[in-house]
Formats: sequence, structure tokens, C-alpha cells
Amino acid sequence: MLNKLKSTAKHTFIYSLGNFSTKVVGLVLLPLYTAKLTLLDYGKFTILETTAMFMAMIFGLRIVSSMMRWSAETEDKTERKSILFNSYFMLFFVAILLNVLLNPFREIFSNLLFGTTDYVNYFTVIFMTVGFEIINQVSMNLFRFREQSAIYTIFFVSKLSVVLLLNIFFLVKMDIGVIGIFYSQLIANILQFIFSLPILLKNFNYHFNFKFIKQMLGYGVPLIFSAISVQLLAIGDKYIIRYLLGYEAVGIYSLGGKISGVLNVLVVQSFQLAFVPIAFKMFKQPDAKEFFKKVFKYFAVILLFGAFTLSIFSREILEIFAQKQEYVIAYKIVPLITLAFVFKGLQNMFALAFYFKKKTKQIAVIVSVAVLINFGLNYFFIKILQTGISGAAFSTVLSTLFIMIILYFASRKIYLINYEIGKIFIALLVAFILFLIQFFVNFNAIFLQIVFKLSLCLLFPILLYLFGFFEKTELAKIRGIISKIGVK
Repeated sequence: MLNKLKSTAKHTFIYSLGNFSTKVVGLVLLPLYTAKLTLLDYGKFTILETTAMFMAMIFGLRIVSSMMRWSAETEDKTERKSILFNSYFMLFFVAILLNVLLNPFREIFSNLLFGTTDYVNYFTVIFMTVGFEIINQVSMNLFRFREQSAIYTIFFVSKLSVVLLLNIFFLVKMDIGVIGIFYSQLIANILQFIFSLPILLKNFNYHFNFKFIKQMLGYGVPLIFSAISVQLLAIGDKYIIRYLLGYEAVGIYSLGGKISGVLNVLVVQSFQLAFVPIAFKMFKQPDAKEFFKKVFKYFAVILLFGAFTLSIFSREILEIFAQKQEYVIAYKIVPLITLAFVFKGLQNMFALAFYFKKKTKQIAVIVSVAVLINFGLNYFFIKILQTGISGAAFSTVLSTLFIMIILYFASRKIYLINYEIGKIFIALLVAFILFLIQFFVNFNAIFLQIVFKLSLCLLFPILLYLFGFFEKTELAKIRGIISKIGVK
């Protein structure tokens, strides 16, 4: 078990380096976006970006999830190469079909979202970008399955670097606005496709297995509905805000989400990238349940610490990087959205049992119910109580909390793990109390204010230690893992 913990820690760290570059790029681009785009344009960009993400989620068909699940069941290299080839073939076909079928409806998309046909060309670029993105999922998930986190990160960071440079070129040099951002993404995805193709070709077994394709679709299709629900839960509020409050409110809400997204990218996604392949291989091991129990505990405390830190420093971050004062108000929703990401990270842990037992339909049902709850709460808070974007953020918190609780109890029926929920609650309570304290202590000098907030961050693990959160054996193992992976 210790080796698996070390491996999880090592690969999560490497993935986090790659994902950290996402936020570095985001912070570099933030002054550029807020300087070159009006709040109205930023809101429209958010709607287009959200639509592209939603399409990639749907048309990806969750084939890569099936690919990793089936690959974990066999040690036969030839069979794994066949799984890889069939997965790639399916997504390549879907990418072509997507562009052929959707391009004739560009005007409808433009009118539906913006009430004009001025954005027709945007959707041409978006459809092509989504097509290449879903194809590129295969190579990136091949690296994940093989636990080649360094290669994954090299590809990831290279793509981000291209996006950054092209964004600067199109927005500053060419000054073509929002469409330039999507040109950047398309070119970066094409380059990734070209450079990853030789690696894939060497790992293909060119044998069509229609029985396997049928099985993968049977596993993945319920996940599509789950993915749609997850995306609606994650991005549906932006469409609701757009229709109830306008594009400017979307821009503010999206900016708050991007700051909160640091937690999602650096912790939740990095952990998922590293842990899922390991988890699939670990389920049948005799010490699997103890392994999952310990991983959950420390993953939860890292999530809470990250959410707390982001929340108390959100205003300072926006004051530094936003070029217009009208954007800074977004800091008010950061604590709520980061809390939602905490619940999202924990629910992902509970969902692993369903993936392993191939009971993906249950997840789809649970998340679909949560989406309906989320939409109802959004309407109630925004339209009836008129709480603005704070109501949308609170709706997201309640919806993700609902999923987390239901998945926790449902997962125990199919794969019982006695998680240390009491200790997680203590960590949550400590973070909440420290968060409240910072409201009652204010210094006129910004330096003193930052020092005070940093002191609160340092106080978080100290209080956990005093409350008995850590065990002596765990502390000893943590020190061993850190020394082994070379982190001093």
C-alpha cells in the first residue's frame, strides 16, 4: 500500500506542475483579457467557451473512461493496443461526424445564444476545435494509464504555451478580439494532434473489435448522460445568469469561477489524473480499502486548505490581475465556488466504486436529479429572492453537496469503505472558523493584512494537529513519502 501512496503522491505532484501552468497562463492572460475585452465581450466569450466545453463533454462519449477501465482488466499488451486503436477510431469518426452535422446549424447556434448571426464564424472554429480535442483525449489518457505523468505534462504545458503565445499575437498584434482566443485553441489542438499521432501509431493493433466497441459504448453511454448532467451543473448557471442578469453578470461570475478554478485545476484535476489509473489497478488488492481510506482523508484536508487559502486571498488576487475595477467584485463569490469544488473532489472519490463495479447508470440518475435541483435553486435565488450571482454560487454549493451525500451512502452499499468522516468534519469546521475570523480583523496596511492572512493559513494544520487529526504512524509515512519523491 505504501508504494501506491508514494506513486499517487508523485504523479499528483507532477500533474499539478502541468496544471499549475494552466493557472499561470490564466493569470498572464487575465490582464490581457480584462484590458482588451469589455465586460460585455468577456461575458460573451464565457458563453462560447462554456458551449465548447459542453460539446466536448458530450461528443467525447466517455470513450476514454471505457478505454482505461477495459485496459485495467487485461495484462495482454496486444489486447491493450487493440483497445487503444478501437477507442481512437471511434473518436476520430465522431469528430468528423460532429463537424459535418453541426456546421449547417451555425446560424441557429448564433441566433440562439446571441440573437444575431454575427457569430456564425465563431462556431465553425469551435466545432473544429472540439473535434480535435476529443481525438487528443486518447493519447493523453494513454499517458495517464501508463502512469507517464512526465510525458503527459510535457504535452500539456507545450499546448498551453502555444495557446498563450497565440493569444498575445491575436489580441495584441492582430487586435481581433474574442475570435482570436478560439483561433489560438484550434491551432494548439491541431499541433497536439500532429505530434501525438506517431506515438499512437506505434501502439495500435489494427484490429476492429465490434464486440468490444459495443461493450465500451454500453459502459460509456450512461456516463454521457452523467457527463451532460455534470456539465449542466458546472456551466448551466452561466446560461441562467445570462438570461436573468445579462452578459456583464456572466463575466463577473465567470471571473470568480476562474479564480476558484485554481483549486479545481491544481488539486481536484491533478489528483484525478494521477489517482484514477492507480485506483482501477488497486481495487482488487487486499489492502485496497485502507488505501482508499487514507487517500480520502488527506485529499480532503488538502482540498479544504486550498479552498480556505484561495477564499481569503481572492480580493488581493483580483486587485493585482484585473485591469478594470468593475471585475474585482468577483471576489465575493469565490468562497462559495471553492467550497463547491471541495464537494466535487470528495464526490469523485465516492464515484470510483460505481466505475469499478460498472454501475454507471446510478451516477447518471443522481447527477441528473442534482441538475434539476440546481436549476430550481438558481431560479429561486436569482429570480425570486434577487440575490444575483451570489445566489447562483450558493445553488452550486447545495447541488454539489447533494451529490456528495447521495454518492457517499450509495457507494457504501456496493463497496464499503469506512472513511474518517468525523475528522473531515473537524477540518471543515476549523477552516470555516478561521475564514470567519479574517472578517473581524482588518489592517490599514496591506502588508500587515497579508501577513495576518498567511498566519491564519499556517494556523490551519497546527489546529488540526492539536485536534488529533493526524496519527503518528501517518506522519511517519508522510515524511517517508516526501523524502522518497525528493521533496525537501
